[in-house]
Amino acid sequence: MRRSILLLILGLTGCAQTTTSGGSFGAGNQPAGAQQAYFEGYPAGLFFAAGAVCDGPGQNVVRPDENEVRCESLPDPQTAAALILQFDGTVEDLPRFVIAFSGLEDTAGYLVTADSYIRVPLRDGGAQQVRFPDERIEAELSRLLADAGGAPL
Repeated sequence: MRRSILLLILGLTGCAQTTTSGGSFGAGNQPAGAQQAYFEGYPAGLFFAAGAVCDGPGQNVVRPDENEVRCESLPDPQTAAALILQFDGTVEDLPRFVIAFSGLEDTAGYLVTADSYIRVPLRDGGAQQVRFPDERIEAELSRLLADAGGAPL
């Protein structure tokens, strides 16, 4: 997981192409770069581990409910400034690199989506999810889901 965070940060800071999206998604309907896998049951170990490794400087675990855990990391000041300027962000709430694991139960099992993006809080009070699709990060997220016992889609 720590390796994934490092790959995410390296990948996000080195890419130039961006896409934006938001909202919830089901099987096969995930945003660009997100990976999905089915589990036989609720993957408590995966959600626990995702939160446990999010313990570095500037990192924060966000757990809005039992089906979602996010590791949010502050970028360095220069990257934060560039993101704020590029996306009309605000300095009152800084951008964050996010690695998120969310799940939902459906008829085929328990679907987990592993996602990575940058959340940029906007001046108008909303937030924009900025995505930098990267095959290395996608492969790492898929591998993490498989190692945790999931069957990647």
